Amino acid sequence: MPANLVATRIADFLRKYPPFVDLEEVDLERLSAEAIVSYFSTDDYVFHQGDKGQEYLFVVQEGVIHLELGHEGSTSLVDICDEGELFGVRAMLSGKPYAFHARCAEESLVYALPISIFKEFLKKNSKIALFFASGLAAGQIAFQVDSEAIKLPHKETGSILNWNRPLSKPSKSLITATLSKSIQEVAIIMTKEKIGSILVCDENNNAVGIVTDTDFRSKLGTGKSLANKLIGDIMTAGVVSMPLGLPLSHYLLEMLRKGIRHICLTSSGKPIGILSEHDLLSSQQNHPLALVYTLEQSSNPDELVAIRNQADQLISYYLDQNVSISLVSSLITHINDMLITRFIELTIAEIGDSPVPFCWISLGSEGRKEQLIRTDQDNAIIFENVADENLANTQRYFIKLAQKVNQLLEKAGFAYCPADMMASNEKWCQPISVWKAYFSGWINEPLGKSLMLSTIFFDFRKIFGDDQLVKNLQNHLNDKISNSRIFLNFLGANALKNPAPLSFFKNFMVERSGEHKDKFDIKARAMMPLTDLARLLVLSENYLKETNTAARFRWLAEQEPKNKALYLQAAESYEYLMKFRALNGFEKSKSKRYIEIATLNKLDRLILRNTFEPIHKLQQLVTVRFQLDYFN
Repeated sequence: MPANLVATRIADFLRKYPPFVDLEEVDLERLSAEAIVSYFSTDDYVFHQGDKGQEYLFVVQEGVIHLELGHEGSTSLVDICDEGELFGVRAMLSGKPYAFHARCAEESLVYALPISIFKEFLKKNSKIALFFASGLAAGQIAFQVDSEAIKLPHKETGSILNWNRPLSKPSKSLITATLSKSIQEVAIIMTKEKIGSILVCDENNNAVGIVTDTDFRSKLGTGKSLANKLIGDIMTAGVVSMPLGLPLSHYLLEMLRKGIRHICLTSSGKPIGILSEHDLLSSQQNHPLALVYTLEQSSNPDELVAIRNQADQLISYYLDQNVSISLVSSLITHINDMLITRFIELTIAEIGDSPVPFCWISLGSEGRKEQLIRTDQDNAIIFENVADENLANTQRYFIKLAQKVNQLLEKAGFAYCPADMMASNEKWCQPISVWKAYFSGWINEPLGKSLMLSTIFFDFRKIFGDDQLVKNLQNHLNDKISNSRIFLNFLGANALKNPAPLSFFKNFMVERSGEHKDKFDIKARAMMPLTDLARLLVLSENYLKETNTAARFRWLAEQEPKNKALYLQAAESYEYLMKFRALNGFEKSKSKRYIEIATLNKLDRLILRNTFEPIHKLQQLVTVRFQLDYFN
């Protein structure tokens, strides 16, 4: 067969599969012209573990290749490569010998592609780089590639703010005032310079505070202070400072977390400018900060619902544009929290102040700050202990409050919980003493429903109300787990009961019957195993500060250097799964957790399959750590 005809057939085959689908036609033709076609019989080896890396990448044209890890005289199956899949990638990226055997499980036809040519494409094509940076080739450890060739540029996002773009310079030259200036003198400076805020610095040029137009209105205009007093009388002390040059998303998140609207920009520790929320808002009208501030100011429930609907459009766009999941989840969590807060505040204004301090808590995915799409509600109320004779009336008030808030949330797209795990249910609207008794009972008798409830309620997070009530319950939970380690064995055994995401031959384990027949349950088979494992591991370390699954894994990575790579891989996997579920939910609102595998392209299936890799490894770790082989 003429060489050019062979090259044409190779190109026709490759262009159907990632990452070749993203190659320019001229590049694909060049690569195909240099490819080598090799035939292998059953049980032949393309390469052996420990062999020096060849000058080629390999693609399965026909047949099946098993990647196998040899250790102490035995081998274990690592990956299965079928039609269109790349292998031999790790040696290309690392320059090290092959980490696995590549054995032909049946007669196979393999294309060998020159690495020298392919590396050129890797450097100039960000989509090709993303494929390898995400660990999508067979036998490649997902998300852990360390290669100078893989440097992903920040993605241009049109009119939406480019979160990954670093802030290169302040919007205006820095104007400062000293502590020796009077309020009137500073007002004159701000008027002359046409600025709405000014840093106050000490004699060493260190920022000690900030003064804004709001300070003049609320403190000088109301008569609380006089114009001839020193500026320190109205300034806000303890200015938040961050170095210039960070991605815009870092400044945005800090504003959201701290509830501030100005950040002092520094260089070498010294102030060089001010970044205001206006600077961020001016770049995009549909900016999340604009949504948050509109939520804060609105007193109309219908308007609040409309704003929340608008947020879905924004989040969907960010997911399509590959904005980091940690940023997206932080934004939508803040928006959801503000929505709940406003509903509670409006309800209290309607029915009157609460008789005793209380706290509204979120549970489940919202408690873990993972609710990218609107699912059903999981919430509860903790209120301060009261005398027995006052309990009924006190509880009646909070149930009335909860009923109205739950109704408003349902109107905003958060469905009622099918199991009625909501604050309007008397069982989940209780004084702190009852909550402690609940937690103690679940830990002391960790069987059946108790285990199920602990996996839901132990991810609780305060949304509104008294901080001390939450801290009190957290301390109680900490003490009970510390003194009842057997509970962790039960929790560990429960975590291992989750259904496997893949069969032995790496086929997706889909539903066999019912409404969702032949669909993949991404929540039960992929996300819940990671959620349950992360919860178990942090509870065993008495770490209750963080409820987010990916953040829990990242915290564990800091605590256990020997397992750092595994924990970071688990965090990345979980965030990818969050994205998959959210995009599926936006597209098919009636089946948010069920994925139609048949409709996914090869690349999406590869991504999903690779995100499952840490699940089995974590289950093995937990089995050993909590001695679950000996636990009945």
